[in-house]
Amino acid sequence: MKRAALVGVFLAWCGQAWAAEQTFRADHVVVTYDGIGEAYAAALGRTAAAARAIAVETFGFDLPDTVNVRVVCGPDQRTRLWTDGQDQFTLTVPSEAALRQPSTTGIFHLYGMCHEMGHLAQYRPIPRHDWMTTAAAEGWAHYLGSRLVDGVYAREGPDLWPDKYDYRADGMARLTKQVAGSRRDEATDGAALWLELAGIVGDKGIVPIFKAWGQIEVDASDPGPALGKALAGSNKNPRLAAWWKKAEPVLVLKREKSGFAPKTLAPKDLSGRPKELAQDDGTPAGKSSLAGGGHAVRFEAPGNGWCLTAVAIYGSRYGAAQAPSENFHVWLCDADFKAIADFPFPYATFERGDPKWVPLPIRPSLVPAKFVVCVGFSPTAAKGVFVSHDGAGSGASLTGLPGEKGQPFDQGDWLIRVQIDRPKAGAAPK
Repeated sequence: MKRAALVGVFLAWCGQAWAAEQTFRADHVVVTYDGIGEAYAAALGRTAAAARAIAVETFGFDLPDTVNVRVVCGPDQRTRLWTDGQDQFTLTVPSEAALRQPSTTGIFHLYGMCHEMGHLAQYRPIPRHDWMTTAAAEGWAHYLGSRLVDGVYAREGPDLWPDKYDYRADGMARLTKQVAGSRRDEATDGAALWLELAGIVGDKGIVPIFKAWGQIEVDASDPGPALGKALAGSNKNPRLAAWWKKAEPVLVLKREKSGFAPKTLAPKDLSGRPKELAQDDGTPAGKSSLAGGGHAVRFEAPGNGWCLTAVAIYGSRYGAAQAPSENFHVWLCDADFKAIADFPFPYATFERGDPKWVPLPIRPSLVPAKFVVCVGFSPTAAKGVFVSHDGAGSGASLTGLPGEKGQPFDQGDWLIRVQIDRPKAGAAPK
């Protein structure tokens, strides 16, 4: 249940004719499926409906009026389950047999639906959650998912799953054993902390904390102080300070800043003889939207003393006709993918429709001889930007976010180009 996923994998299905697709409806849940029987579709839908109801009633989360669950079954599919963080779950399986109980398949589908509902509950009040470690995100989904499994059993009883089994074993009974065990992973460490927090503030005390975190801007290089202040402001329980001291190192990701100092100068102080740097061949061969990551390209200036003045991206926005009232981000990074400067732009900068080159003017900013430009859209299945790539990669393109170890993108080079210029004689960035 990893956070990062290619949203484009899901969106590539849109517009296709699913001749065999059927629908099952439960309370606030719609399951569309093909290749599996109604019994399993109904079990998935009822699980999601019960989990949603418990998250709303017991914990006070604001969840979408309708959660859409898409199940795609076929021999070319791997078993995967993920959420877009808004209102969509996607489950792919190679066959209906892959949905049988965990003792047969080794896969916890019923728990998985509850786990993804946990992600949904967390991501909606905290839309910018790139400060979370795996322990924070997966640990929360593990904790709440385990709680929801127990609640689903109380509502739906022992006969919910077609391949009947006692799924209570997948809930808090399992998590309690994991927390007490000696071989704990990141998700278990995080779940233990969220369990402790719930014990301090109560089930209904979590949502105000998440909302407070979702309403602040954090310094990506050290988010802890701002998050700690918001935590203290949302709840006055004196035990929270000790909890946060223990939790912050586990839950909060610090993205190390570059040692290259950010320096800028006025556009009038440029030479007026810009150079374009490009790694792509100019021919789009595919496109992707990356959730939990960004599109990055390595560049090399002709030498020292050059300034970044513009970034151009070949792409188009998808989702609602009206652009989200939020920003996407362009980062200037050093060769080690550590952020030097962050440039926000309105989502409306990109239009829907056919892709095209979109120029993004940058306040002239000094670059090292080797640098990386990264673009992050925080997309979901319902909103984002498709960035095009060519078909013959140079090895200069990456996926990831500043402060991480970028992963090579081997399908081509992103159609992301930059413009650089030199200062006029006597002018120097400050």
